[in-house]
Amino acid sequence: MLFDFAEIDLNDKGNLYNSLYQKIRSAVEMGAVKKGEKLPSVREAANILGVSRTTVENAYNRLCIEGIAESMPQRGYYIVGIKENKIKTEQNKIQDESDCKYDFSSRKIDETAADIQTWKKMVRKVLWDSGELTSYGDNQGEEGLRQALAAYSYKARGVKTSADNIIIGAGIGPLLNILCGLIGRNITVGFENFGFSKAQAVFSDYGINSISLPSDKNGAQIRPLYESGADVLFLMPSALSKISVTALSKRRNEFVKWAQSGEKLIIEDDYNGELRYTARSVPAFQTKAAENTVYIGSFSKLLLPSVRIAYMVLPEKLLSRFKERQSDFNQTCGKIEQLALEEYILSGALEKHLRRLRRLYYNKSQVLIRCLEQEISSFKKITLYESSLSLELETDIDIASGKIVSSLQKSGIRVMETPKKGTVRLSFAGIEQKDIEPAVKFLEKNLRNL
Repeated sequence: MLFDFAEIDLNDKGNLYNSLYQKIRSAVEMGAVKKGEKLPSVREAANILGVSRTTVENAYNRLCIEGIAESMPQRGYYIVGIKENKIKTEQNKIQDESDCKYDFSSRKIDETAADIQTWKKMVRKVLWDSGELTSYGDNQGEEGLRQALAAYSYKARGVKTSADNIIIGAGIGPLLNILCGLIGRNITVGFENFGFSKAQAVFSDYGINSISLPSDKNGAQIRPLYESGADVLFLMPSALSKISVTALSKRRNEFVKWAQSGEKLIIEDDYNGELRYTARSVPAFQTKAAENTVYIGSFSKLLLPSVRIAYMVLPEKLLSRFKERQSDFNQTCGKIEQLALEEYILSGALEKHLRRLRRLYYNKSQVLIRCLEQEISSFKKITLYESSLSLELETDIDIASGKIVSSLQKSGIRVMETPKKGTVRLSFAGIEQKDIEPAVKFLEKNLRNL
């Protein structure tokens, strides 16, 4: 055990042992020193602290008397812990009452959707190659992974790029931080479909203005887009529900004209673009206007939410700016995870897993829709959002969505807020299929009580 936290005032001769006792007790209460940890021997502690062995023994004995430590013959002193106070505070009671029984938020994926064993195999393979682990990674991202992503993104989403145009980061946030440094400050970013709060927060931190654009089922409407004065359009295909390929293609052609008419930029957050399973798959927008589009892809729902890997494809005009400043950027994504993902893609495991996920999420979405239609007495309309793995439930309850969400959470069920009254969003990514029916019945019970 490192004993640096136990620094004591050597001038306080009459209180040295009590001071040492208090330091160790505080460390245990904070969780810095945990149950089962061995304290330094009396001789070692005395040498480290510059005090007598008697001082250390007295402090250790008091810890033992109070049940915080115990002495094991010929082994030394070990931390036992501090007994928890049985009296719950009001805050603890509130927390207990609001424990989540059913989770329709988008915070996780269920275990049946996680390819954990294969992922562990890829990580173990990387760990065996110690030569790769003893060097710093490429600040743009590992070249092998960028090459694998260039091929994968073309096959899966039609993205036209080379490995040199790809930048890897630990999620969309770090990538947007890099992008903000390349596009400048005196611009306005227009968001479709009620916006994306996390991205808007990043832009705000850089002093970049964000606006919400009037949108319909095909995304941002063209006339308001021109009238808005936006310099950048932030596309979110996952916010689209049922896709009319013809209508969407027409809208996208209009986006291209807008972008090319005034050297505008489009940011395409293709969140879970690979996961459409009922509607016809539509290639990424980037393939229509590669020189005016920044494409962003991620793997949180395809792999594991805890594996924070995303990638950004820059057009040439922004890539040259990045190259000029490349040494200023640090890689935010771990090298081990990058090398494991490279192996996962090249082995074909990702494509195989994707096919399985499409079947799984199709089944879950259909079960959830059926249960909501049968069980929710206030039901009006359901809208499925495939790639965001969620659906919107519209009811005849005349209450703001935020109040419904808050009330349901106190009852033990998590759902997501929407801008519309009487409407909530339910993600089916994190709930197991067997739990959907009882969860919907629980939801109906609590909606009736609103």
